[in-house]
Amino acid sequence: MARCPYCLGPNPAGSTICYTCGRVVAGSSGMNVRVGVAPHGGELVQNVRRGPAPNMTIRRDGRRRRKRNSNFRNMVLVVAVAFLFLFTPAQQQISNQLEKLMGELEDLLGPARIYPVAANYQVERTVELSNPTGASINFAYELYIPPSVRTDFAFETEGFIQDDFQHPTESLQSISSMTIRSEYNDTICCISSDTVDLPLDNSGWPLLADDAIDLINSRIYWPPVGTGSDRCSVSKCAIWEGEIGSSHTQFLKVTYSVTSYSFTWWDGEEAPDEAGRSNTGIAINHNNAGVYGDYQDSSRGHLNTMFDQIGDVSQWYDRDPGPNANWAIDGEHPIVVQLADEIESSLNEENKNSPYAFAHAAFTKIRDSIVYELDTDGGTARSGPQCISDQRGDCDEQSNAWMSLLRTRGIPAWYEFGPMTDTYFGDWEGHAWANVIFPLDESWCITNNIDISTCFVEGEVDVVNNRWLLHTPTTLTEWIEEPSYKGEAAYDFYRPLSIPCNPCWLESWETIDYTHMGQGTFKVRG
Repeated sequence: MARCPYCLGPNPAGSTICYTCGRVVAGSSGMNVRVGVAPHGGELVQNVRRGPAPNMTIRRDGRRRRKRNSNFRNMVLVVAVAFLFLFTPAQQQISNQLEKLMGELEDLLGPARIYPVAANYQVERTVELSNPTGASINFAYELYIPPSVRTDFAFETEGFIQDDFQHPTESLQSISSMTIRSEYNDTICCISSDTVDLPLDNSGWPLLADDAIDLINSRIYWPPVGTGSDRCSVSKCAIWEGEIGSSHTQFLKVTYSVTSYSFTWWDGEEAPDEAGRSNTGIAINHNNAGVYGDYQDSSRGHLNTMFDQIGDVSQWYDRDPGPNANWAIDGEHPIVVQLADEIESSLNEENKNSPYAFAHAAFTKIRDSIVYELDTDGGTARSGPQCISDQRGDCDEQSNAWMSLLRTRGIPAWYEFGPMTDTYFGDWEGHAWANVIFPLDESWCITNNIDISTCFVEGEVDVVNNRWLLHTPTTLTEWIEEPSYKGEAAYDFYRPLSIPCNPCWLESWETIDYTHMGQGTFKVRG
């Protein structure tokens, strides 16, 4: 918890009334610095905390979980043996019944995550920059502006082409407004600026630096993406820049108004019935998944493009700007290659050529064998190989491990970033998870009259929260990684701030106003 000063102004006696408010701080230990050497012009620090939502039931330590499951199975086995002795003529039937009952009881009593089917809420993000030095300092911060709608095809508005008709995409998250205001805390009190609406569409965009809107001791504008200090480095953004006096603090308050729905790209037996599906009825499972060769088929459109730009690049996102590479995702590392080969050898013969089957088996392996551990030392996040070697890791580290396994097989998977909350939108944390694209079987596509160039699914995978091809309203998508040279866009995304001090940056998220959760909740077993 951090404490933040807020002042109400003079009371009748003439003194200033101030109070403090507890907030959830984004960043391990409040300030998690997972970056490399800062470039010229200022210290660069990152802005997201990795981890499952606070207060959400999370996967227990693997050893404890295995012991609990073992004890539970032993108890049921004792009951089974008793029944078999008492009812010898019906041994096989009773054994089958008990096996089914044991599975149902484990589902009922086992750990689970609870998600709302739909939610409408407002969340406020606070960027807090403090100046501990003896002189004024300048800063520049890139606030990413997500598209107004996140769909089942990332941010696209058009989806499957079926019977020569292009279906619209399904809306999973819509942001109706994104507003900002600044606050400046001096030795007397807090001064606040007026509220400014940020452009979620192309109306009023871009706004160049020469036309920046003045705030309190700062200004804001939203330029095009490009190179240079007055351009967005990764994607559409607003640049907040200004000056902070000695021992003073500058705040940026960002309010998002969001509507979000649960959605699954998967129609396997364990897919939650409550989560939405495409209105076309198109989803993926073991029976209709395509093969590895589909990725390299130029007629497969976006599927083939993502293979060329991401899947075919086995090492991704170098965190070391110097001569020694430190890849977050590494499909060439021996420990990753060995585990990938073991996973493939465990597949049934009919699934050996299925990227979907391999990815799901790798997901299960990482989920069940890696112990969740939030990094608190402020160091660089574990790479995929290191996470596998250590058998522990937080959300982006386990995502690194899973995506490293996929890169050994040329399966395109990439990052998605944004804050995550608990079931009741009480607490928030920064979060990182994965996107992946799978081909649907060519003959299945033809039978269902789906244009081969759109016959794929592109969905979310969150290993630590057991979200297999599942979107839930408890995550707010801020940015989905775009293809870049070996993941350099991810490097820049983690470094939105230029400021000549360290540590001097905190971020927090807080639900404000009333959160409406509709259509009930559902459970995802851990």
